[in-house]
Amino acid sequence: MKILLSFRKVSKRVLYLQHRFSTRVHLLIWTLIYDLKVGHGTDFKGIGYIDTTQGKIEIGDNCQINAFGLAGPIVIGNNVLVNHFSDISGRDAKVIIGNNVLIAPHVSIMASTHNYKEKHKLIRLQGTSSADVVIGDDVWIGLGSVILPGIKIGTGSVIGANSVVTKDIPENSVAVGAPARVISTRQ
Repeated sequence: MKILLSFRKVSKRVLYLQHRFSTRVHLLIWTLIYDLKVGHGTDFKGIGYIDTTQGKIEIGDNCQINAFGLAGPIVIGNNVLVNHFSDISGRDAKVIIGNNVLIAPHVSIMASTHNYKEKHKLIRLQGTSSADVVIGDDVWIGLGSVILPGIKIGTGSVIGANSVVTKDIPENSVAVGAPARVISTRQ
């Protein structure tokens, strides 16, 4: 029994090391292929796509990036967690994320959107509008939230689950809803 338990511990450690090695190899390849800069201790899991054709992606130290997709230009600070199936897209503008930010699963952060005002013209032919998205330090963005172009979320703020952020959120605010509105201030 002791041998079996010891073997299980060793095999778990081997699987962990194998995962770490394969992640490091992928990161090395990605940094050679893409315009991608990754800090020390940062780990990737489950990336669906990386697009640096419209801008560089810079990620700080000790981050955990589980996002479905990243499209530059993006700047991510240190100690940031981006959870599964989240999508961060700069495209024509930049997404800037501060330090110690928590991004829950299924979050969309978009710095550009389609124009649609001219009803006699196909939407796909009307082009896009874009503006930088800036997320301050120590922000928590809840499950399924959407952050629209041009939004600034202040340091220390919390965005509730399934919120659609259409206006800037002041520092240390708690905002919820679609569209998101500030319901309280953190003390």
